[in-house]
Amino acid sequence: MRKVLLMSFTAAAFIAACHSAPPAEAPVPQPSEAEIAMHRHMQDSLDAVARATADSIEQARLLAVAERARADSIEQARLAAASAARLAAEQSTALRQELGVMVHFDVAQSQLLPDGRAALDRKIAILNANPAVRLRITGATDERGSDRYNVALGERRAASVKRYLMDQGIDVGRLDGISTGESSPIATGSDEAAWAQNRRAEFAIVSGDTPLAMN
Repeated sequence: MRKVLLMSFTAAAFIAACHSAPPAEAPVPQPSEAEIAMHRHMQDSLDAVARATADSIEQARLLAVAERARADSIEQARLAAASAARLAAEQSTALRQELGVMVHFDVAQSQLLPDGRAALDRKIAILNANPAVRLRITGATDERGSDRYNVALGERRAASVKRYLMDQGIDVGRLDGISTGESSPIATGSDEAAWAQNRRAEFAIVSGDTPLAMN
């Protein structure tokens, strides 16, 4: 009987132990105000470093963009200057060629023809825009006639051109007139086609042959 009671008591004690409340957990330690302040300070420092890094990267990007823009601007300016120089050279060449266009005459005549006056009018515009230019006007003839006659005819042709230019305001000091008569043909042959080319006044720039331009 005792043995039964003892066993019952032991079982009851075991059951009671199994149904007893679990032991209380140890409290989680809370950070102190100093630790919280230290953590906040460290986080603020990390945030400041991140912002500074981002700002530095952005500044570097903006600087690179500005450098590219400056390089592009320099290149555009260089290209524009090169283009302007090329156009100026092309214009100067065209104006020089226009000044060199010959004027032709009828047989044994020194009077200017309409197309000759038109050519001289174009030259006058160029001479007015380039006052340093001086021209040499050379009168020439075809092979017919005596040497003496042809030299005199060439002189009249140069004088006719010179007079027209002076009447339009070109200073006489900028114009030289000479004659080569029949001695400087530009076309060979003894036919009307060759003679028509040789009855002429030629033009050459004597001085002021700087790049020519129009105002």
